[in-house]
Amino acid sequence: MFDETRIAVTGKSSLSLQDSAPLPREGALRVFARNVILAWGWPRRAIAFFGGAMGALAMPPLSFAPALIASLALAVWLIDGSVDRGPREATRWASLSAAFGAGWWWGFGYFTAGLWWLGSAFLVEPDKFAWALPLGVLGLPAMLAFFPAAGFALARLLWRPGAARVLALAVGLGASEWLRCVAFTGFPWNEIGMALGQNVVLAQIASIIGLHGLTLAAVAIFAAPATLWTESEASRRWAPTILAALALVAIVGFGAFRLDAPASGAIPGVKLRIMQPNVAQGPDFAPDNGIAIVRRYLALSDRATSPATSGVADVTHLIWPESAFPFILSREGQALSEIAGVLRGGAILATGAARMEEGERADGRRHFFNAI
Repeated sequence: MFDETRIAVTGKSSLSLQDSAPLPREGALRVFARNVILAWGWPRRAIAFFGGAMGALAMPPLSFAPALIASLALAVWLIDGSVDRGPREATRWASLSAAFGAGWWWGFGYFTAGLWWLGSAFLVEPDKFAWALPLGVLGLPAMLAFFPAAGFALARLLWRPGAARVLALAVGLGASEWLRCVAFTGFPWNEIGMALGQNVVLAQIASIIGLHGLTLAAVAIFAAPATLWTESEASRRWAPTILAALALVAIVGFGAFRLDAPASGAIPGVKLRIMQPNVAQGPDFAPDNGIAIVRRYLALSDRATSPATSGVADVTHLIWPESAFPFILSREGQALSEIAGVLRGGAILATGAARMEEGERADGRRHFFNAI
């Protein structure tokens, strides 16, 4: 049974937890949900951090989307417990502040666990950049965490009892994820919607709702099971999860139908080939090896991938990665000549390459740009 003296300050916090009658069948997960809601101080911060970190398991390289169920259920319960625990009556400001704090720790865990790979960039030349590694693997997540913090606060502002609070979380995190993609030039890596977008069948719904729509859907679907352990009435307990399951089935059905349908949206006569060389950004990625790297790209690009294809001659557009060369491509005549030889059939190459501005600026320095 939930502690009535503490639950009394929850205001709009949820749930039939405010009822004075005992909840039926208080199992381990129900007790755990209650403890998360009532947690405060450092235990609450730790729960939020590890909850966010679990959510990162839904992103590459593991891409285990169900991990978001635990992560977002914890998010729901943390916002349920975002109330003023002081001696005075709860205030909206205190509630929003508590939700913001929980969201920051949740986001810090999510981005720390999901962006650890950024540290490898500082180890390409460790003698020069290793000192900055903590800024990449901890500093950046700490800054990005303010986005889900704002999302939690917005969700708390919209909070309503029962299943409606799941939709409030979807709106809050959906808005904060959109903002993260556009503010300060944007940082769209690991948007929550990619939990659905990594699967070719599930991703088809993005043709209608886009990536940000996928985020709204992912949060609503994976957060729905939070009600299973916080509602006393069977209908209120099961309805959100059943609706979420039906929504997921509908998304799968639409994706399967779209993949089986004729490619009516294809552009006639256009055939793409994408080459991913998986070249490590280490000592071998150096100007001295530049021509060898280009030849590797060309060999991979011109390789037959099936009995019906013979390489670049069969495509109209060839796509290479960003920052693909350890030199300024426009100034390497031999590389350009060998590339042109492979594109003999008229294919167009789109590739990322550093560009150097012609001439010096007033400061006497040459300026370099990432370009396509």
